[in-house]
Amino acid sequence: MHTPHTMNPQLLKAVSNGDADLLAQILSTTTIAEDSRCACLEGVTADGSSALHIAARHGYLKLVEMICDQDISLIKATNNLLDTPLICAARAGHADVVDYLIQLASTQRDTEYVLRARNSGGATAVHEAVRNGHASVLGKIMSRDASLAAMVDGQGVSPLYMAVVSNRADMVDILIRESREGSVKSPASYAGPDGQTALHAAFFATNAHSMCKSLQRWDPALAEKADSSGRTALHYAASFGKLGVVKLLLVNSLLAYIPDDDGLYPVHYAAMAGYSIIIREIMEICPSCDELVDKKHRSILHCAVEFGRATVVWYICVNPKFMSIMNAGDSEGNTPLHLAVKHGHVLSFILLMMDIRVNLGIINHKGFTPLGVAWNENAHKYSFSVFMDIYMEVSFFCCEAYSIPSDLVGNQRYNHCLEDNKKSSRFSKVSQTMLCLSVLIAAASFAAAFTPPGNEKAGMAPLDGESYLQSYVEANTLSFYHSAIATCLLIHASLATIPIRYRSNYLRVSAVMVLTAVVCMFEAFTSVVRLSLDPQKSFFFFCALLVQRAEYFLLCLLLIIPVCLRVLRKIKHPRPDMPFKVLAALASFLRIGVALYMISFVTRVQPGKQESCSGPECHDGVLLHPT
Repeated sequence: MHTPHTMNPQLLKAVSNGDADLLAQILSTTTIAEDSRCACLEGVTADGSSALHIAARHGYLKLVEMICDQDISLIKATNNLLDTPLICAARAGHADVVDYLIQLASTQRDTEYVLRARNSGGATAVHEAVRNGHASVLGKIMSRDASLAAMVDGQGVSPLYMAVVSNRADMVDILIRESREGSVKSPASYAGPDGQTALHAAFFATNAHSMCKSLQRWDPALAEKADSSGRTALHYAASFGKLGVVKLLLVNSLLAYIPDDDGLYPVHYAAMAGYSIIIREIMEICPSCDELVDKKHRSILHCAVEFGRATVVWYICVNPKFMSIMNAGDSEGNTPLHLAVKHGHVLSFILLMMDIRVNLGIINHKGFTPLGVAWNENAHKYSFSVFMDIYMEVSFFCCEAYSIPSDLVGNQRYNHCLEDNKKSSRFSKVSQTMLCLSVLIAAASFAAAFTPPGNEKAGMAPLDGESYLQSYVEANTLSFYHSAIATCLLIHASLATIPIRYRSNYLRVSAVMVLTAVVCMFEAFTSVVRLSLDPQKSFFFFCALLVQRAEYFLLCLLLIIPVCLRVLRKIKHPRPDMPFKVLAALASFLRIGVALYMISFVTRVQPGKQESCSGPECHDGVLLHPT
């Protein structure tokens, strides 16, 4: 809304600059004519502000007194945003001006109107004082009328909620002071957006524990209040890992058994957020919380696995009291192991596989065991995450997990292909991205093959060991082969004329090839670093050696731990065929090791042709035409 500017320019200058002499001169001049005293002050600026608004906003108490002496009715005037002079002074934090205006209103019996006036946003002077962090102003207003704390703004937010969100414990104490100083409870409202209370917001404060303690003392029933989603304060405390606040709220243990609108209990929120310490605290006070399930029949282990919280999964697996939920199914019949495979959370999968209590043969409502889920999820994935599915399938086979009938798997794979056929363009985009990477790797490996480290005169690094050079050649050759094969597959995968099921297979195989090529490039790089360093004196030589060997160690560790531990734990319940199963598991990993060694051996049988050098600067052989 546009308001014409009608204020006297000299008057605007006086109230804006705090010039009391100029204001006195203007007021004395206008009072010469009869009945013109108020006419001068009736002028407003373009935003509808009077002279009293401007003087109050700048905190010029003397000018405020002079203007009110001439026209006291201006204390109720509003601008275009419905701000009164009191609201302007409270927003700016001028406690002396606020106190004067309140006293003046009381003499005119307009105190309630002035104090409870709202602007266009529904905010009162209390809201503005809290929002802008002026505790002194808030104290002045609350000393006049404590019931103002019960008013909410246009969004339903109370001053107490604002103070908590602003992390202002001093203003919180002012708003709820009466509950601690006397027998009368403070009438302050705790309302916030989306049905939240001030206690819900207290967990974001730096001094959350003390603030929650103050609010609990003020209104003990506040902890039972739920927001629009049915979440209580304990839900929030568990979700944010506030252990001290959880202990404070669990004085009323019934809070742990209040679900939200989705049926999730506080212990579920702790599991989804990964706070095992919160789960332990809740379980100590409420031992039956492990049996609680949400509307999808998910236990805390389901939630932890679905969100990839390995610390919570580990805590549950090592604790015997959680036996009842290790193989529990949700509304779709999925056990925690099904969900670990479905969402590709490898750490959770490893922890569950190591637990002998986990049954590998449970079938969900779709007719799939965890192995079947791994196979069918792998059927429609076309990214580097396919490695995780392959690892899971190998682990299942080593543990002799129950297999899925081929006709059911085939139908499921066919259904996935039909779904992906509607998104054929995604194949082309992914293929082009991976194609660029594979071409770059192939080009780098091809160029490195013609510049092996050796002669300094030829622009190559000095050669300190044939074994290191051999490792370099092997890794670089494997990197080139894998990236070249991946490039060919990706070219076919990007063609829309090829059936979708073939394109899916091309993408998954090429993902394996590209990732293997990257690992080989890393191996080649560490080999060159070792070639260029003195093994006796260089600390970086040791680091390069450690990094180069760590990848093999981690790979073997990842493969062996879940399977071997699961087999070893079965020894507690021995069976006649147990020795054969242990030997079969070890034989499986032995075959993998032999395969990896044969790849290295094949590249060693023809190391290349060497030509002697007779010059005085030739100390080592030069390797020509590496194979």
